[in-house]
Amino acid sequence: MPAPEEFSCTCETGLGWAFGCSRTGASHLRAGRPCEDAYALWSGSAGAEPCIALAVADGHGDPRHDRSRTGSALAVDAATGELVAFHRSYAIGNVAGQQFRAAFKADFPRIATRRWRELVMQDSQRQDVRVDPAEPVFSRYGTTLMAALVVTDSILLAQIGDGDMVLVRPGGQVEFPLPHDPVLAGNETYSLSSADAHLLWRTATIDRGNGGVLLCATDGISDSFAGTESEEFAVFVRSVADRIRTYGNEAVATAMGNWLDRFSAIASGDDMTLVWACIRPREEEKTDASISAGEGW
Repeated sequence: MPAPEEFSCTCETGLGWAFGCSRTGASHLRAGRPCEDAYALWSGSAGAEPCIALAVADGHGDPRHDRSRTGSALAVDAATGELVAFHRSYAIGNVAGQQFRAAFKADFPRIATRRWRELVMQDSQRQDVRVDPAEPVFSRYGTTLMAALVVTDSILLAQIGDGDMVLVRPGGQVEFPLPHDPVLAGNETYSLSSADAHLLWRTATIDRGNGGVLLCATDGISDSFAGTESEEFAVFVRSVADRIRTYGNEAVATAMGNWLDRFSAIASGDDMTLVWACIRPREEEKTDASISAGEGW
C-alpha cells in the first residue's frame, strides 16, 4: 500500500488509467493516529485480454477494531488478488460476457471475504494477536471494502460497507451503480469482520460503453459534502472528471493530496482516499495505446 503522502497510478492497458491518493485525516493528525484507509491498483492482461483492478478500504478505527489499519491493507490486497485471478480464469476459459458477469455477482463476495479472512488469520498468528474468547479475531481487523474490475466490455463493482462508487460518463452524467443501503442509518456500516459478511455485499455490472471516470471514495469525502446523495457531492465528482479532461490525469493526481487535506481540515476531519479510473470508450480500444497519462481519457 502506498504511504498516505503519496499517490500512485497504473500503466496504460488500452482500457485507460487508474490513479489513487490517500491522506491522513485532520482529526487523526491531531490525535497522533495513522491513516486507516488503504487502496491498491493493478493493471495488466491475461490471455491477451486487458483489465484494470482497484480496491479501496476504510478501517473502522475504534478501540474494538484496533488492528483495522492492517485489516484495510489486507482487504485491498485480497480484493485485487481475487479480481485478477477472476479475470484470468475468465480470459483463459473464454467465458462469455453474461456468464462472466453472473459469476462475478454470485462468487466474488464469497471468495474475497474468504481470502481476507485467510490473510487476517495469518497476520494474527504471526503477531500473536490476543482476542476475547467471545469475539472472533476478525473483529479487531474490521474494515469496509470497495472493489472494481474493468474489462473489455464491462465494469464490475462490489462493495461491503460505506463509501462511494460513482461513474461520471463523458457527457457529465453521474451514475451511482451501488446506491446507499436503506437498511443502514447514520454512521452504521457493514464490515468484512461480520459473521455473515459474504451476504452483505452489493454488486453491479455495467457496460463499459463510452467509458468515463469511475471514482471510489471513502466516506470522509462525501461527509465533507453533506453526504452521498447531496448535490454538492455530485458537483465535486463531476468537477474531478472535468478537471481531468481539461488539465490531464497527472495534474489532477498531483493536486489531489492538497485538495483532500483541505476537505478534511475544514469539514469531516476523517481520513480520505480517492481512487479513480479513466476508462476509454470501447470504440477507441484499437487506436494508439501509447497515450500519455496527461492526455485525459
